[in-house]
Amino acid sequence: MIEIYRNRDSATVGTLQNLLESEGIRTYLRNDSVSRTMVEIPEVYPALCVLDEADVERGVELVRDYIEVPKDETGPELTCPKCGEQSPGTFDACWNCGALLGGGEA
Repeated sequence: MIEIYRNRDSATVGTLQNLLESEGIRTYLRNDSVSRTMVEIPEVYPALCVLDEADVERGVELVRDYIEVPKDETGPELTCPKCGEQSPGTFDACWNCGALLGGGEA
């Protein structure tokens, strides 16, 4: 088991775990409940580990590619025609009310 990524945001670590698992890389999430503590201790932030040493290089590459995606590749934010909330340009439906960002109801 080799740690390849650590972050205080357990949601980010969980997203990356799902990404690696979807690519067939077996993972383990260490310290996943520690982020709920009041005191920040970087050494025990949630950590994503790869179980098979042969998958480490590919796992690191996938994590790096995910993290380094330029923000402008998601496109401009879209304004919901129903509630006026802003959603990322990659969304088809409003995150707030579910209305289609193209104009209809979801």
